[in-house]
Amino acid sequence: MDGTPAASGAAPAVVPLRANREFRLLWVGQALSDFGTAMTSLVLPLVLLRSGYSTSATSVIGTAVLVTAMVLRMPAGYLTDHYSHRRLMLVADLARLVTVGAVAVWTYLDRLPIAMAVITVVVAQVGVELFRPSQNATVRRVVPAVQLGTAISLNQARAYAAGIVAPAVAGLLIAASLWLPFAIDAATYAVSALCVLALYRPLRRAEAARRADRAGAGEGAGGTGETPPGGADPAREAADSEEAVLAHMSGTGAKSEPRERFLPRLTAGLRYVIRNPFLRTVAGLAAGENFAFQALAYALLLGIGREHDGAAAVGLAMSAAAITGLTGSLIAPFLQRRLRMQTVMASGPALAGVMLAVAWYTDSGIAFAAGYSALCLLTPVNGAVFGTILATTVPENIYGRTTTALGFTAEILQPLGPLAAGLLLSSLSLSGTAALFALAFALLAALALLMPSPPVTADAKTAAA
Repeated sequence: MDGTPAASGAAPAVVPLRANREFRLLWVGQALSDFGTAMTSLVLPLVLLRSGYSTSATSVIGTAVLVTAMVLRMPAGYLTDHYSHRRLMLVADLARLVTVGAVAVWTYLDRLPIAMAVITVVVAQVGVELFRPSQNATVRRVVPAVQLGTAISLNQARAYAAGIVAPAVAGLLIAASLWLPFAIDAATYAVSALCVLALYRPLRRAEAARRADRAGAGEGAGGTGETPPGGADPAREAADSEEAVLAHMSGTGAKSEPRERFLPRLTAGLRYVIRNPFLRTVAGLAAGENFAFQALAYALLLGIGREHDGAAAVGLAMSAAAITGLTGSLIAPFLQRRLRMQTVMASGPALAGVMLAVAWYTDSGIAFAAGYSALCLLTPVNGAVFGTILATTVPENIYGRTTTALGFTAEILQPLGPLAAGLLLSSLSLSGTAALFALAFALLAALALLMPSPPVTADAKTAAA
């Protein structure tokens, strides 16, 4: 695509990311937005508790976030593949600006209703689900392929940095006034929207190029799937269709389904993941790791938090985990260039398993927390590796749906993590729980070493979506 270095696949003589205006705009806008969101996530439950709501009522907002994320994950990928990335990001930012701004005003004037809080977190999560795949697709367009790993690592680093800074700042702002964190969060969405607006020219060129590619493949500029005058070569149309991409991955013949059918188009990314041996293995392994990661986090929270001065110990453990996560984001490009993908995937669970085995043997809460931090250290490295693989191998016309489908399947077991942690701690000591986690992570590390190698290149042809 003309004007988009990432789409051309060329790697030579490229400017540093710090000099890439488009990437810099995205990074700065989202760094501020991540900071504001991290504050709101912490402050909103506290505001509800101070307003007299029970802990069970307050927990509804967590359920609302989880349900919204699971419902919208794949539809958001469909929208990313069919509509302007810039417009989707603007809609996401402006919707969150309005709702969080309303919370700031309401909190300043009166007691915040819990219904308003639920609406706010739902809209905020809708914004996250819309913004994330559109941002990922935009990074793929504006960053050269050879720099994608570094770009993804820097994006992860900003989120971890926000997790380190936001709690301390939120505490200071709450002491001044409860409405201030929400007002600042709303301002960060405004800045992010302005940064997206500044991407108008490069993204307009990219969108025009994408429409031209689709028109050349037999699809009208409006995405209607009309056949050009004079008819189309059936072999070429089959090769350029989504079904051809999916059939190519499964080794079957290419059969084109009617393009106007919505459900096959919505699930194209999920089918791509299922039929691709590498992505199918990644999804299964990631689902197991995310479940274990979530269970370990809650075991740390509940197991250490119930002890004397446990709240302070948990706070220190979470801060240490955020710092190690930031460190992992910064070293990800270095490790990505020097280690096999299978080694990278196995390192986190293996290191966590060793630390948890030490926790079992010594009955040490510090070693237990160190096991959690070990996962946080290498999780960003895994994210950088797989983000780069997806950005350089998945056909662009189903990229949004593929990434969101992979995220959906990878996170589908996460809600069971807290329940599993509670059940383990109700019948075992913290050291006994650590022993089970050590075995689980050792198994995950062994499975990671047996993963198939990723595909080298993607089908370069753009299909009708």
